[in-house]
Amino acid sequence: MLKHLAIIMDWNRRWAKSRMLPAFAGHKAGADNVVNITELADEKWITHLTLWALSTENLEKRNEEEVNWIIKLVNSIEKYLNKMKVKSLKFQTIWDISKLPEDSQKILQDIKDATASNTGITVTLWLIYWWQDEILRATKKIIAAWIDPETLTHSEFRKYLDTSILPLPDVIVRTGWDIRHSWFLLYDSAYSEYYFTDKWWPGFDEAELDRVIEKFNTAKRNFWK
Repeated sequence: MLKHLAIIMDWNRRWAKSRMLPAFAGHKAGADNVVNITELADEKWITHLTLWALSTENLEKRNEEEVNWIIKLVNSIEKYLNKMKVKSLKFQTIWDISKLPEDSQKILQDIKDATASNTGITVTLWLIYWWQDEILRATKKIIAAWIDPETLTHSEFRKYLDTSILPLPDVIVRTGWDIRHSWFLLYDSAYSEYYFTDKWWPGFDEAELDRVIEKFNTAKRNFWK
């Protein structure tokens, strides 16, 4: 059974452009769809939903107006969570929210604290993330801990990654036309199924989610045996 679904939510802007709308309208539609897919995932007994919302490059390379709109959506995240018909949702973030404005950091931390003991579906939002930075941070932690490199194992190394708070992903989805992983969950994805769809994230719906689940259920997963 599919338990951990990870999604690269892509092509919000293209969705908006195809409708002659500003980029923000695509990000708003994408945020609305997070509510829809979270509810559906919970109904289908998925226990972990991991969503890549904003990369380091997005923050650095997109125009200031668009970034500010995205930050406004981050600041309204409690409103989105309150709209969800999901009980006992646990909310987490991965990586460096310190690069966000202080009010955004407080909003996110308050929600994480308030839901930390919940036992329902865990929604993990990736913000200001880049995998190469994660590897560097993990390496620095290992050096600081004076771990003997001769005794370092794969499982021990993973304890120092940001993703150590998550189970290994069952399926990694990328919406839009791109067929690449962009470093997303790279260390953890050796046994993951990949699902690439030409659906843009705001249009990723229950029918497409069911196709993801069906692909997972019918995949031959022998784990290299």
